[in-house]
Amino acid sequence: MTTFETYSTETRAPRARTILAIVAAAGAAVVTRIRAWKNRRDVARLLEWDAHMLSDIGLTQGDVYCAMAARVDEDPSVQLSMFAMERRFAHQAQVRDRLSRAAELRARHR
Repeated sequence: MTTFETYSTETRAPRARTILAIVAAAGAAVVTRIRAWKNRRDVARLLEWDAHMLSDIGLTQGDVYCAMAARVDEDPSVQLSMFAMERRFAHQAQVRDRLSRAAELRARHR
């Protein structure tokens, strides 16, 4: 039994297109690393802020230290955003819980 494989120009990507895809992927990786490095530098500057300034943006110094402890190629600003968002959602949940308990207490005393 003999088999033949044929390739048409439509099914195979041209070599130039493949090279461009590789260069684009490498460029995107470099841009991502540079952005992470710049964000790491900016997050390190947050350590100069006092506790009141950090609390205004929903963070603590522990959050900043924790984010800076991540790997060097990871972007610590993403982790800080998650910390701030989690703290905000937890606070909102506590407020809703307190309001519902207050409503229950009012209903009992009527």
